[in-house]
Amino acid sequence: MPSSVTFSNESVTVDQGNGNRTYNGTAFNTTLVDQKPGSTTTPAFDINTGNLILRGGSVRTTETGTYVVNGAFLDYNVYSPSGTTVTTGTLQLTQAPNPSGGVRDFSLTSGTTDLIRLVNTAGAGYTLQVTFHATYQENGTGIPSRANDTNTYNARFDVVGTQTPAPTINPNTIQIAADNNTTGTSYFFPNNPSATPQYPNYTFTSSTNAGGVQGAFDINNGQLRLTNTTVATTEAGTNTVTSVVLYYRTRLASSGGGAYQPITLTQSGPTVGGTRTFVIDPNSTTNVNNQPNLIATPAVTAPGNYVVDVYYQANGVNSTTGMTFSVAYPPTGSYSAFFTVAGTPIATTIWTGAFNDDWFNSANWTNGVPDENKNALIRDLGAGVNVPYPNINSGVVVYVGSSTNVAYDNTNSGPAKVRNFTMGGTSQAQRSIARLVKGQLQVFGDFNNNYNSFVQRENTIIEFAGVSSQDNSMPALASNPVTQVITGGTFERVDISGGGKKQVTGVMNISESLNFLTPDLYAAGQPNVVRPNPVTALAANAGVLYTDVSVAPPLSLPAIVLADRGSSNANNGAQINGETDLSFLYGYVTTSRAQVGVNDPRTFGNIGLDITFTGVNAPGKVDVTRNTVEAYSPVVGKFGIRRIWGVRPADPNTNNGGLQATMVFHYRDSETRNLNGSTTTMPGVGTIPEANLIAFVSTNSGNTFGALGRDGAVDVTNNRLTKTGVTAFATFTLGDQNNPLPVRLTAFDAKRFGKNALVTWQTATELNSKGYEVQASTNGTEFHTVAYVASAAPNSTKLTNYSYEDKTSYSVNTVYYRLHQIDLDGKDAYFGPRTVNFDGKAAASTAVAYPNPYNANDELHIAVESNDAGKGTLRITDMTGRTVREESIELNKGLSDMPVNGVKELKAGVYMVRVTLPSGETKTLKVVKQ
Repeated sequence: MPSSVTFSNESVTVDQGNGNRTYNGTAFNTTLVDQKPGSTTTPAFDINTGNLILRGGSVRTTETGTYVVNGAFLDYNVYSPSGTTVTTGTLQLTQAPNPSGGVRDFSLTSGTTDLIRLVNTAGAGYTLQVTFHATYQENGTGIPSRANDTNTYNARFDVVGTQTPAPTINPNTIQIAADNNTTGTSYFFPNNPSATPQYPNYTFTSSTNAGGVQGAFDINNGQLRLTNTTVATTEAGTNTVTSVVLYYRTRLASSGGGAYQPITLTQSGPTVGGTRTFVIDPNSTTNVNNQPNLIATPAVTAPGNYVVDVYYQANGVNSTTGMTFSVAYPPTGSYSAFFTVAGTPIATTIWTGAFNDDWFNSANWTNGVPDENKNALIRDLGAGVNVPYPNINSGVVVYVGSSTNVAYDNTNSGPAKVRNFTMGGTSQAQRSIARLVKGQLQVFGDFNNNYNSFVQRENTIIEFAGVSSQDNSMPALASNPVTQVITGGTFERVDISGGGKKQVTGVMNISESLNFLTPDLYAAGQPNVVRPNPVTALAANAGVLYTDVSVAPPLSLPAIVLADRGSSNANNGAQINGETDLSFLYGYVTTSRAQVGVNDPRTFGNIGLDITFTGVNAPGKVDVTRNTVEAYSPVVGKFGIRRIWGVRPADPNTNNGGLQATMVFHYRDSETRNLNGSTTTMPGVGTIPEANLIAFVSTNSGNTFGALGRDGAVDVTNNRLTKTGVTAFATFTLGDQNNPLPVRLTAFDAKRFGKNALVTWQTATELNSKGYEVQASTNGTEFHTVAYVASAAPNSTKLTNYSYEDKTSYSVNTVYYRLHQIDLDGKDAYFGPRTVNFDGKAAASTAVAYPNPYNANDELHIAVESNDAGKGTLRITDMTGRTVREESIELNKGLSDMPVNGVKELKAGVYMVRVTLPSGETKTLKVVKQ
């Protein structure tokens, strides 16, 4: 019986700009596909913004005899007006369910092609040609065959305009720092051939001549850091660059390579004429040690000649089509430079547990017992393996091995020692274990405990004893190298010695104490404390323990966590001991104390804040934090010390008259110097005389402060300041009574408002206030006054909201706004700046909420720009969709600025505000109640 496959019901579906249109085959074969009305001003397709998207089609196949169709496809070709092929392709169609009687229907369910994006010149008479084909098998088996539809469908379309140039990426320099140089040298790419030195084929050298090899980097501690780069991108039309990534890798010169590591760059400054400049995050480049050390990458494992490869990729999106793009530099491959590594790698010994669980038994290690010059690796031994993990019992007369029940005498073992200590594993379920059971462990290198599998028992000591002669006083700390890296974990007693900067990259939970082993603590005769050997640290310098406060909370914020009262700390809570100006915790520490009562003095782990609640109400549990990296400087020239506390009582007793306390603030001398930097973390040149210190409190995250003052004079000998009768508990710091932190402004913001900018601010109090100048800048440095707004009253103690709509037409996309507050007596202060981006098309109407977020002390306002005057509505819903507030509003043509009633009483959370305009148009805003 003859067999065949026939086609019918052919159709083609295209999206012409604002909706799909389906043509049957015959109609498509005679049509001129024009841009849909309303998409552009011309019926032809604009070469940059037009949309002619082939979304596929549908076809029916009919099979007879023994043939079975198993697939159908749409084939397409685009021909230029001159008849040359522009593009060709195939889209697979999807079969509809339940075929019957040999009839099968196929249609496109995924996969699209934007034809205008494939055209590179304008012209009339482009042709889109579509055919269909199917694959089939006889009796459903064997090699598939192809059956072609005899019909060919052609449609014509026209393209107009001049194609916008494609985005480009143009790296100018890459900066590499050798031997811990804090600035590094700029190396240029081939696009700047007159500059030297050139990065491609450059050889980096060290001044150390490691291993007798001139210019080689030491394999153990060599420094060759990728510190910065400068990349320019260009764009035009609707193609927008959204990110640039630098990819780098190291490899042996004789090796083909390996995986690249990415560094996402940060845009520096505004976009000017479609040109953007990208650099490595400016906040991280302040410390050269935060950038990748090419000597410490996984590929560098032995002496030899190495290559560092780099390339760049700019990524973006077309705002019209939504399609993404990537542009690489160089277009293919990468650029390479060279360096040499020499020296003898530090020896590593690996735990085998071949004999028993005794750390000090060399038979349990592949390369002998670890010491201060030998790394130790505790591998994950795997499930079902009956091999013991190590137990450290140092200075113990009798130790009974867990696997042999044989008694060992470790009386003269001394403390366990190790250079880099690595706990192996890949997850919480697959990890190694090591236990400090008795005595002391000294770690002289990095401590890698990624899965918190190191166990420390009570009454033991782990000492981070990496030796350094660096001076840790501010501001030199920022440029000092990291002596040790500690991933964190759960500890009892932690001692810090040796000097240098020891960085905690995770969370360090401490149950008993954190001790900086200055000479005073050595002299105290603490049991089992061994002074670091060799002793090369500065006098009175045990080192600095550092946590990076710039890492985003809550999951990844490195922190020191001091435990509450318990048996392991004699019911005193974990304590910090021995901090001096040269040895201290530089970072973030937090602790909680439960059941804090009235007249119950608490030092909160000796973190520098003593609180005794003296009123009639008890706070219950109290959380306290301390940050010694940042210093507030919310307005120009007004700043606090480099120490910030957060106090959060669990029960503020606001319905019972609140809380009251006496607070004693402690500080270090160096925290009163090198202030007023360009950011909260950067050192500056500002100083606060100790005698001028007073306490400040902020209830809005450091935006503005209330001056608490102090009782009596500052105890400059013991670095202590006391204040009684404190009733507000939030964010505290110390500042200068003669140059106080801002106490008037509670909010300041600037947002895009249609084609204009809306500048808003709110004051809680005004004293002797004349008014405010709204100032703008197109470059962030040179400001001019665009408006003057007089104070509502020279003296006021109530919330007052101000706003100004700047209708100036600027020639740049980014405008900077700041506020200049002027007193009647001529005193002034600056706030800001805030940035407004005018890139993209402006909405005809818009709405803005301010301040946002807001709290119970703020007055929430809605500013609305409407094309029509008349009545509207305002509805507020919570995140479950429940309406919590609804009211009618009267809107002006143009700007309307109005308070929102009844929102101070709402619970903290996220709410949606829906504004309906007189025209029926709606605007939806998200506001946050803190």
